[in-house]
Amino acid sequence: MITVVGLVHVEAGRLLVVRSRNKKAFYLPGGKIEPDETPVEALRREVSEELGVEARDPAELKRYVAPAYGEGEGAVVDMTCFTAQLLGTPRPTGEIAELTWVTRDEYRAHAETAPAIHDVLDDLVASGRVRP
Repeated sequence: MITVVGLVHVEAGRLLVVRSRNKKAFYLPGGKIEPDETPVEALRREVSEELGVEARDPAELKRYVAPAYGEGEGAVVDMTCFTAQLLGTPRPTGEIAELTWVTRDEYRAHAETAPAIHDVLDDLVASGRVRP
């Protein structure tokens, strides 16, 4: 079980996703929680490291448990998702090679995808926040 946090940030009906330098699939900005961190502290740190912006007023959205992308057979991710106001314009920094904004169908069309992100996008489409 890999415990992580993820940022769910939607603009104009699209979800912000990132791709790290050593992966092919896009996933949510975020990452593993350090031993001395709370989930909110981890989210703030990861957003700063990956997007170069501050995450203000994080609010827990939902927890997802799904097969972990790129972590080997049987690995599972336990991802607590948050929303937050971003101070500044997100840009790829640190380990992030690129970022993009996707609808559910655009994400599904990618050659490689992360299972948990499909679940997040399905929920966002159902709530009317992201376009199909």
